[in-house]
Amino acid sequence: MRSRLLLVSLCAVLLPACGGNEKQSDQRVVVFGVDGLDPEMLQERIDRGLLPNFAKLVDTSVFQPLQTSWPPQSPVAWTNFTTGSNPGRHGLYDFIHVDRHNYGLLNSMSETDPVGFEISLAGYKIPVTGGDTRVMRRMPAFWEVLDEAGVPVFVHRMPANYPLVDTNAVTFPDMGFGDITGEQAGKAFLWTEDPSKQDKDGTSYYIRRVSVNRLRLEVEGGKGIIPIPAQLYGPEDSARDLDDLEHEMAVLNVRAREANSAGETARAREYGNRIAEIKREIADERETFLPFTTYLDYTGPEPVVTIEVEDHYGIAKVGEWTDWVPVEFSMVHGMVAMKGWTRFLFKSHQPFELYAAPIQIDPYDPATPVSTPDDASAEMAAVIGPYHTQGFPDAYKAYKAKLLNTAEFVSQSDTVIEERRHMLDYACDQLDESGGLLFFYTGSLDLRSHMLWHAQDLRHPYQEETGSIDDPDLPGYSQQLDRIYKQVDDMLGHLMHRLEAMEADGEAVKLIIMSDHGFAPFYRRMNVNDWLVQEGYMVLREGKTSGDVGAMGIDAEGGIDWDSSVVDWSQTQAYTVGFNGVILNRVEREPKGIVSDQQAEPLLEEIRNKLLALHDDNGEAVFRRVLLATEVFEGEMTEFAPDLQLGFSYGYGASDDAASGKITGTTVMEDNLSRWSGSHLMDPEVVRGTIIVRNGQGLSKDPALEDITATLYHLFDVEPPAGVDGKPLF
Repeated sequence: MRSRLLLVSLCAVLLPACGGNEKQSDQRVVVFGVDGLDPEMLQERIDRGLLPNFAKLVDTSVFQPLQTSWPPQSPVAWTNFTTGSNPGRHGLYDFIHVDRHNYGLLNSMSETDPVGFEISLAGYKIPVTGGDTRVMRRMPAFWEVLDEAGVPVFVHRMPANYPLVDTNAVTFPDMGFGDITGEQAGKAFLWTEDPSKQDKDGTSYYIRRVSVNRLRLEVEGGKGIIPIPAQLYGPEDSARDLDDLEHEMAVLNVRAREANSAGETARAREYGNRIAEIKREIADERETFLPFTTYLDYTGPEPVVTIEVEDHYGIAKVGEWTDWVPVEFSMVHGMVAMKGWTRFLFKSHQPFELYAAPIQIDPYDPATPVSTPDDASAEMAAVIGPYHTQGFPDAYKAYKAKLLNTAEFVSQSDTVIEERRHMLDYACDQLDESGGLLFFYTGSLDLRSHMLWHAQDLRHPYQEETGSIDDPDLPGYSQQLDRIYKQVDDMLGHLMHRLEAMEADGEAVKLIIMSDHGFAPFYRRMNVNDWLVQEGYMVLREGKTSGDVGAMGIDAEGGIDWDSSVVDWSQTQAYTVGFNGVILNRVEREPKGIVSDQQAEPLLEEIRNKLLALHDDNGEAVFRRVLLATEVFEGEMTEFAPDLQLGFSYGYGASDDAASGKITGTTVMEDNLSRWSGSHLMDPEVVRGTIIVRNGQGLSKDPALEDITATLYHLFDVEPPAGVDGKPLF
């Protein structure tokens, strides 16, 4: 996404925004998508009297569990709904796909073509051909079809919908769309005096040490203002022409491997040191940053910070967030201005700690489109103000990495919920004006269920490890899942109020509430590749005990250096990339495949039986079901899915290491000691979703996600495209 952002910015002045055609419909349909809304958890909280708006609705509606996707992962499930088809047709079958050229990792939601022809201009490489990014979805989305049929459609945030497909329907992306740096979950910032906090993860956050000179306070009796200079880091200036450095690094990589092979460790170390220097030089040359100053103010009754970024300011007390602050990064010799917005959290005054949220692409003047039509983002911002354009706006990665404590994570997520309420008002205004279909999505319940399950579950290993001392300052620490369900209930009440106002002037509005999946605890995690090594299906090179499946070097001709792999692919029959699958090393499909078509079926059956027989130390079965891809999916994309689909038992799941293609060299089963303590990457029957149809007269079948899509086509009397698997619910 990073290079595409810069390319789009260079071309933006040449491409005028296009508006949509005005459409009208007498029909009004609302689909309220609540990510992770679990039917059993919902019913239990209704029974306790916590959710009055849901209680009132289900009294006169159809409410039942909803079939989720195989596997029950958000990009898969939402794409099932988006297209009305199964992954065998639409092509998304995990968060992470394997690169069939080198066993590496691919983003399942989008793909980018390699850059073709480039021109050099004033020290920059400007791509002329290639570099295009497109959504991986292989079936049309319902809003594309309905828009073509003349139906007004408003899609306010949709997961797995980036890059945006040209349409006159009003759409906004969610999960899969990144911040200004291109990171899908955003790249946060922490400035701290605490020397124990170090920047160990360069992809999802920055940690920078700062010095605070408090000597002046001693002279002035504890009163005064201390300036603290720092920097915000922006998108990589990826167009910088650094071919000479990159060529030198490629040559040195080859020489380092040759020296290692010859046993010349001193010479190999010398090459390695120079390679590290070049990497730093490249990073420094491409780094963009924006200086700013924080004024730590002790002149009042309590400490306050004022953040000055160019001519803009943000003010906060300890524990508070500033309002949105605009920022702008100059790139390509000032030819490109990358504009964004961020907010600051004043975490602590002594030791000083300041957090900044990932920088959001400016919806008023986006570097890359954040809506369709292009100007829809600015139109909404003109009404509700700056907002999170990034998908996954709740700061789960910062919380997982312990940059934020529980109270801070909840407060940030609260701002997202409040923002969604303003978006909901704006979306209802659109629907009221023109009729048609409104899909509205909120993801905060999903992310809080992932991150805060441990808070309500004394059995969870993370809770046992940390106990209530984790965040003793948080009121209602153990009630946070109740609280987010109540916040969604409040949002539903607001929606119902808006719908009643619309119905006073016309016909009833049809309402469907849905979720993509439910939830369960995540107690124990499995290092699937380690199990494959243990059972002999994956073989490591002599002397290797761990490493990345797809981490190969580049040879002297610029191809893959297979000898540098930790895996002996000539003897490896199976491997794992992704959260819910095992992949055979197939002849003609994998680059170093050894499993023939004749061997595949009995091998899959053998692995399946061993997995189903696998029990944890407590005697519990790790898997509820293990199915062949051909038993789960139907369509031409089935051949690209993992050959075995892993239906983990309640409380179990694959580790992050397994999903990213790693062999840990440790144990197969281990406690989940992460704040990521709830999950849904299990057997779909364990984590069914939710469907509520207002004033429904009964559903014609056990409903699935795809059936909701087919119902939308039916309600607007539009012929579904070929390949839709769903059937109307009524």
